[in-house]
Amino acid sequence: MSIYHCSIKIISRSSGRSAVSAAAYRSGEKLYNEETGLIHDYTAKNGVIMNEIMLPVGAPARLLDRSTLWNEVQKIEKRTDAQFAREVEVALPYELTRDQQIECVRAFIKENFTSNGMIADWALHDKGDGNPHAHILLTVRGINEKEGWQIKQKSVFANARDEKGKPVFDPSKPSYDPANKEKTSRYRIPVLDENGIQKVRIREGKGTEFLWERISIPANDWNEHGKCEQWRASWAEHCNTYLPPELRIDHRSFERRGIDMEPTIHEGVTARKIEKDGKISDRCEMNRSIRLRNQIRQKIAEQFSELSQRIITKARDIYERFTKIITGRKSGGADRDTGKTGRDGISHGRAADTERFIGTGTDSDKTASVREGGRAGRADEISRQLEQRERTSLLTDKRIDELKRIKQKKEVSLDERIRNIMEHRGSRGSDGRTTITKRDTGTGEHTEGRTDSAALIRDIRSAIYSANIKESVAGKERDDREAKRLRPDPSRERTAKSERQTARERDKRYKKPGRESGPYL
Repeated sequence: MSIYHCSIKIISRSSGRSAVSAAAYRSGEKLYNEETGLIHDYTAKNGVIMNEIMLPVGAPARLLDRSTLWNEVQKIEKRTDAQFAREVEVALPYELTRDQQIECVRAFIKENFTSNGMIADWALHDKGDGNPHAHILLTVRGINEKEGWQIKQKSVFANARDEKGKPVFDPSKPSYDPANKEKTSRYRIPVLDENGIQKVRIREGKGTEFLWERISIPANDWNEHGKCEQWRASWAEHCNTYLPPELRIDHRSFERRGIDMEPTIHEGVTARKIEKDGKISDRCEMNRSIRLRNQIRQKIAEQFSELSQRIITKARDIYERFTKIITGRKSGGADRDTGKTGRDGISHGRAADTERFIGTGTDSDKTASVREGGRAGRADEISRQLEQRERTSLLTDKRIDELKRIKQKKEVSLDERIRNIMEHRGSRGSDGRTTITKRDTGTGEHTEGRTDSAALIRDIRSAIYSANIKESVAGKERDDREAKRLRPDPSRERTAKSERQTARERDKRYKKPGRESGPYL
């Protein structure tokens, strides 16, 4: 699947790096460094597919030469801690064709860098190991034909203070102008010591000089922290224009995206080489443990999602049946009331019959009692059904709470077991398999939904059991590799045995009479 990678770094003189050397390595060319007099030759480097320099509008054409470009950059940056270039390294989705990869990088550079005045020198690397990537070197200064290399920042006198009392420069307010010192001197803010007195310094040939607060104003916004987030998001968008929906990438972390997964760590070339040689790398081992935990976490989440869906379905069925009972109760009462008075609701002979029965009293009492008994029976039945639904809902809530406790307990147990594996390499039986004791889930009265809960618990135990088996097999393989590495070499044993035999013969040859051992002195 496609992966996302976009890192941003600074190449500076203070770290002992060179812009010419960095450009030569990434482009796979031979460049002469005018500052140091060294020649950086990387023409034998493998995996450099192509390199290219992209200029902004107004930049001189001479900078299309790589040696001229970066030697001028080192010449204009005079400070010992000067920044030469900004490097953006991006991973290219291997699902894209070579033309699509080149087109994607060019569009990304044009939208974010050259359109803002930066010069971009980029190269595409691919050794055929499934890791195509691009290195993009960017200048930290702008340039044009008229003014040449522009300044990165300018220093001005502070003319205001913020809410915390920190000196700031407010463009909307008057500021100090060196050409008109008399009228604008009051717009400066003095530098105060701990006693609230303005600081001064004594300069040779100039006497005492008062100190004023100064503010550095960047000439552009290239160094703002928000730019990193903007560039990272833009790279994901450019890649996703070429990828299908199921393979799209995202620059955000799992936590920011709301995904309950544990991210893996960067392994690196050294760790992978250790694993390739048959040894165990701590970084690779940690990633294997993280993937195992993610598999178990995903299995539990799927089972809980299925259980939640079942609970919702059952609750919906209960609600529909309850609604039907209430509706039928209301419609049945209306029919009976209508039957008492005839179809048109008017009684023609019923009243006389009622009056006749009132005189005798016996039959009318029986009829009334039967009617009242039927109503009471139906009311009791509805009450029992409602109570049954309530009990079912309570049992369902209890089962959900129980499953949550089981999930938490399993996760704690799993984390503890993996921690023990990482610290002590685990303790296994003679056959290398980890034993799992299955506990009874308890006995009790079975109710509706009990089978679903039991099935869920069995599935979770089965997933954990399978994961333990995989871990046991992996552990046995690691033990076999370690044993093979520590197994003594027969040729070395024979050589050592021959040396011991020679030593014994030499001792016998030089053994002095009357002494136990040792050569003649």
